[in-house]
Amino acid sequence: MVTNKNSSLPLKSVQVRADVKGYVTGLETALLYTNDSDDPAEVVFRFPVEQSHAVVGLTAVLDGRRVKAQLHEKEEARAIYDDAIASGQTAALGEEKSGDVFSVSLGNLPPRTDAEVHLKLVGDLPVDAEGGVRFALPASLKPRYAPAGFSDPAAPIQGGSTGQGADVKRANGPGVSGFTMTVHNAADVEAVTSPTHSISSSRDGEGVTVTLLEGNLEKDLVILIKHREPHKPAVLVEGGATSDITTKGYMSGPVVMVTFYPEFPAVEAAGEFFFLVDRSGSMSGSYINSARETLILFLKSLSEGCFFNIIGFGSSYVDLFPSSLPYNQDSLSKAVSHAQTVEADLGGTELLPPLEHVFSLKPRPGLPRQVFVLTDGSVSNTQQCVECVRKYAHMARCFTFGIGSGASTDLVEGLAKAGGGTSEFVKEGERMQAKVIRSLKRALQPAVTDVVVKFKVPTEFEVLQSPQTIPPIFNGEKLVMYGIMSPKTTPTSHASGVAMLKGLVLGASIEHTISFSIDSTPSEFPTIHHLAGKALIKDWEQGNRRKEDIVELSKEMGVVSSHTAYIAVDEGNKEPVRGSMKTWDMVVRNEGSGGGAHYTSSLVGDVKSRMQANISQVLQRGETLEDLSNQAEALSQSALSFQRSAVRLKKSGGFFSGLFSGWFGSSNLSRHTARSSSPEAMCLPSETMETCHFSLPADSDWPTPPCSSVSQCAPQPQTSLSALVTLQQANGSWCLDDSLAHQLGKGRSELEEACPVQCVGVMAAVWATVLALCAMQTRHQDKQEEWELVAGKAEGWLKRQALPSDLTMDQLHAAARKCI
Repeated sequence: MVTNKNSSLPLKSVQVRADVKGYVTGLETALLYTNDSDDPAEVVFRFPVEQSHAVVGLTAVLDGRRVKAQLHEKEEARAIYDDAIASGQTAALGEEKSGDVFSVSLGNLPPRTDAEVHLKLVGDLPVDAEGGVRFALPASLKPRYAPAGFSDPAAPIQGGSTGQGADVKRANGPGVSGFTMTVHNAADVEAVTSPTHSISSSRDGEGVTVTLLEGNLEKDLVILIKHREPHKPAVLVEGGATSDITTKGYMSGPVVMVTFYPEFPAVEAAGEFFFLVDRSGSMSGSYINSARETLILFLKSLSEGCFFNIIGFGSSYVDLFPSSLPYNQDSLSKAVSHAQTVEADLGGTELLPPLEHVFSLKPRPGLPRQVFVLTDGSVSNTQQCVECVRKYAHMARCFTFGIGSGASTDLVEGLAKAGGGTSEFVKEGERMQAKVIRSLKRALQPAVTDVVVKFKVPTEFEVLQSPQTIPPIFNGEKLVMYGIMSPKTTPTSHASGVAMLKGLVLGASIEHTISFSIDSTPSEFPTIHHLAGKALIKDWEQGNRRKEDIVELSKEMGVVSSHTAYIAVDEGNKEPVRGSMKTWDMVVRNEGSGGGAHYTSSLVGDVKSRMQANISQVLQRGETLEDLSNQAEALSQSALSFQRSAVRLKKSGGFFSGLFSGWFGSSNLSRHTARSSSPEAMCLPSETMETCHFSLPADSDWPTPPCSSVSQCAPQPQTSLSALVTLQQANGSWCLDDSLAHQLGKGRSELEEACPVQCVGVMAAVWATVLALCAMQTRHQDKQEEWELVAGKAEGWLKRQALPSDLTMDQLHAAARKCI
């Protein structure tokens, strides 16, 4: 059963309050329940959390009684929960389903009663290109593509959380209905803005209060906090839980959080670039359109001397070239033509095979390999993908981009961290192009390698630092380090310490030093301790530490881990809850997100990719009909959601006539049905098992578009900047032709007449290039970060050209400004 009638749902609302201080945030999420039925209810609610956030507390409010949850080993917590339910007690269980999916189960909620569950989280916030602190609150949890042998943490539960065969009702959980934020240290804050929502902000003493103007949160929220000194190194020191040195443990002493911003001279370097583009069905609509423009901008921002290739992936993967090719006009023209016609037509989201394929290719001597992964999705084999990237981190860096609501932070951040790169997220209302070029700039720069951070503190302290494995650092990027200090003797007053960072840039040593005072005053709210605990737990989970050690660390630091869970049992109610408990399975999915066209096309694509992927798994892996039926429940939920949207669109003159027949040819569909009619029919002949991976030969007879028509094959209208950039040649120049004249809003003869000298031969290309540069600088100044590399390549080409003796480049630029 799936319902959207909110009046009958036991989980009524979700409210979030956030506090931000510097790069640190604390959140409290309140889940408000009402059981309107005559039977006890169990509500299992799964929702997304940022991978960098840690859940550090769970409290249930039951009939006015506050029951604080305790951390236990996960299986032990589940057993306590099951026993409580069986005994008629109300209980709450909070656990990680994956690194960025959290689940709260509230069981035996008595009939006609209310309840609340409060979650506390802390997180370290990333920084955007301009140095603004970026706060993100996910609003939906997308189904995750599950290759054979893996399960989707967002898939429907079977038989209730207790697994006792209960009748499970399913529904989309409520979105966030109330949100407020306080940004502390208002004097350091220059502005608070949001590219995704309308917000109001007001200064009140030491804080800035931020509220939403749009009611319910129906799409991912992004808030940018711009500081007056954005790249200033920062230190936060937090006193321990007690000043008694006889109290042992990581929570007993101070913790220091140090934020480094290393800077060093920029040096551009050539490389081998692979751009992996998600072409699964859920990329349909605005995502794939934006990906086309971004891919063209990426291609135009490369320089001669590089090698490159483009790989589209879904249920299969597609190489543009059999191997990476040198960057020249011929390869660029083919790549641009390909980028302009890319579609979301490859089914599900099988990311591991293309990653393995890229890393299996022989490296090119002297050209560091850089892998860019662009995806809107989530996969259930995240850890396998991350381990694949980590295995080859010595030979390739990996940069990742999560697109839209529901992109897994666990996957996107995990791949980048394992591959020594960086991750970016693009929410609705943000431009993808600037973020990709920002990462390309990093890829063209050497990173700080062999990074070592050491803490020097008085001898009465021992220091354990985290993270214990430090990734490469890029110019201007922040690095956060934690020093967990355990006192051996009573610390002296006014003690101080030093954090030192050392590393290598192209063989040259760099060093940064930050001093700090050690505060031993006990802390009432141990936020920095929790963040340090989250970092240390990650270290141990990725290392070879025993599960028992991780469980003890998790319990001591008060931070949930993959091996622990929060459990709260209401022992204050002496009367057992009676009746047959009804289970609700609720997942945050905002079907109505603005009612926009992208949501509908994405939903269509998601259902399409699931259907194709599941059938593909049966045919290619020889799965049984029972295996397929086990996946049918999750598919049916997407299909029902799709059906509701289809009915709405059909009433408004939609486009659904003949849609399903367009997905699967009738002959293929009947063949699949025939082969599925018996178990014996599932044993397919070897020719049916061939992989879908294919490539276009390097010498394929592609029409190379002439300079005047490169932009004419785009299936969607391009922005003026994109169209202008598309016309640039591989060497950085533009041609003086009708296409450029059209983009500049002039006639070709008008442009030729405006040139200060005779406009023929190389001089025509010089004049065209100056015109294009001038157009970008004057008409697209707000997108400078996107075209900066394109312009740099053009300026480099201009410097290599010989001008007439009576003409200077300044004169050409002045004439171009006057012309356009």
